[in-house]
Amino acid sequence: MDHAQRRVWLTVLTATTCVALVSPGLGATKRAPNRGPATQSLRVERHVVASGETLTSILAQRGLQTSEILRWHEAMQAAAGEFALSPGHVLRLEFQGQVLTRTSYEVDDCVRVKVERRGKRLLGKTEPLQARVRMVAREGVVTKSFSAAARQAGIPNAIVSKMADVLGWEFDFRRVRAGDRFRVLYEERTSVDGRPLSPGKLLAAEIRSGKRVYQAFFYDDGGEGTYVDGNGRTLSNGFLRFPVEFTRITSHFSRQRFHPVLQVGRPHHGVDFAAPAGTPVRAAGDGVVVSAGWEGDYGNQVEIRHENGWSTVYAHLKGFAPGIKPGRAVRQGEVIGYVGQTGLATGPHLHFGLFRNGQYQNPLTAKVELRREVRDPVRFAEAKRTLLRQISALVRPAPPVAATMLATGPSTLRPSMVSLQP
Repeated sequence: MDHAQRRVWLTVLTATTCVALVSPGLGATKRAPNRGPATQSLRVERHVVASGETLTSILAQRGLQTSEILRWHEAMQAAAGEFALSPGHVLRLEFQGQVLTRTSYEVDDCVRVKVERRGKRLLGKTEPLQARVRMVAREGVVTKSFSAAARQAGIPNAIVSKMADVLGWEFDFRRVRAGDRFRVLYEERTSVDGRPLSPGKLLAAEIRSGKRVYQAFFYDDGGEGTYVDGNGRTLSNGFLRFPVEFTRITSHFSRQRFHPVLQVGRPHHGVDFAAPAGTPVRAAGDGVVVSAGWEGDYGNQVEIRHENGWSTVYAHLKGFAPGIKPGRAVRQGEVIGYVGQTGLATGPHLHFGLFRNGQYQNPLTAKVELRREVRDPVRFAEAKRTLLRQISALVRPAPPVAATMLATGPSTLRPSMVSLQP
């Protein structure tokens, strides 16, 4: 039986934290029925954001005054934090005559920000979107590279990246060998109208390389959940090994390196990851932002303080993610900025630095041991058995069960409400 035949789609039923928006067709303009003078001039527009467009430019095209545009912009930012409109996303506008009365925008796969006029006030809030989620199991065999094998097996790039994050300190994905096997269980998400969304959690992963087996299980140990190995120990080495998806390493950690711009020898206290400009950069670990701004030769830089004297720096950024500023608490994997070419950079890349108590460390080799055992080994053993039974359906196919569950997407936003008035 080939691998395609052995793939199995699994489904479960669980609780929901997201709610959905079902919009009219692309480019449609919806008019309210004629029910009297109060509703005759109601006009609803569904605007698909084009590259380079902003809320300011879109509202200006519709004749709003500058002061009014600023009020709507401030209300949206106050409700959802700083963010930029993304090409392809939908901005919904409602007008009563020539007066803008309501806006609605899907910030990401799981959160929508709404602002509406209430008398002289603008009331803004965020609300969750609905997603249909089902668990999907995949397996594959490496022939050339892990990424190619995962792509052939139909595993989304986001899940492949998560596997690298979770197992990166245990298994070197750059040294994968032909014949290595892998199995994975993850959440597949779609909108209520069937539109594919970004995948949910990686639930379980297994890699067999030679005689060694590497496993990862998502486990709720009384908090927000973490990844543990088959023995019930947390897999995190403390930090992500690679805080950005990169094409190659252009410069390694070195006590003495010839600088291509300054044309002199100087230490290189970090690792340079080449990546396209705009590629998201993620926090290597939980911590607090110490600084986010211009740092001379390093251009735009973020520094994060972690526990036990550890700190990380991210330099040459094109810009910072919304809300990233000194004092902001961040979680491991949260986007903090975007790859750029600021400062003394010869091309778009991320300079990633790691230091402890002021002493720089090699980010690729430093051991930041923050691993721990699960609190309840018996409970974990049962959770592990459940996940293994589900992922083992790849080998012993079972009839699919039709069920749906609703789950939280990857958004870092939370429902909120603010009010602005002139």
